[in-house]
Amino acid sequence: MKRLILVRHAKTEPLTDAENDFSRQLKRRGHKDARMIADHLIGKTMVPDVIISSPAHRALQTARIMAGSFSIPESEIKEVPFIYNGFSLEELAKEIATIAGDKDSVMVVGHNPDIALMAIQFAGDNFFNFPTSATAVIGFTVSEWSQIKAGTGRTEMFVFPKELKGKKE
Repeated sequence: MKRLILVRHAKTEPLTDAENDFSRQLKRRGHKDARMIADHLIGKTMVPDVIISSPAHRALQTARIMAGSFSIPESEIKEVPFIYNGFSLEELAKEIATIAGDKDSVMVVGHNPDIALMAIQFAGDNFFNFPTSATAVIGFTVSEWSQIKAGTGRTEMFVFPKELKGKKE
């Protein structure tokens, strides 16, 4: 059994407040939301063994916040440039297999529309509304990462901050 956790980066400052898109930073709400999602994953015992992230600042900030919650050293976050620039399902699957090795659970932190498209393609579910910090957990009944393909996953959970905030109120 392999588990893929796909995360859209947390809430960021607008492009008008940043030097460029790549350097956009998380808002205060983004920091809170990333911690909330990480805490929820911990509560559901869905903690990744490996974190892969886009190198864009907002994605790395999200990955670092979550890594801290999971007690994963920041130095172990793997930056993959194509996650910022756009990629195919096959490219992502190959990269996961290379980085994850024999680990069972991988988190990928990236951007829309690619993260939502990966969730749709892997699990076949409707993830057209994939807000910031949204997280799709997809399980695969395979023994090797090289065996994951389109349509072979099953959605174990889909969660986003507004949903969790609604449960607390």
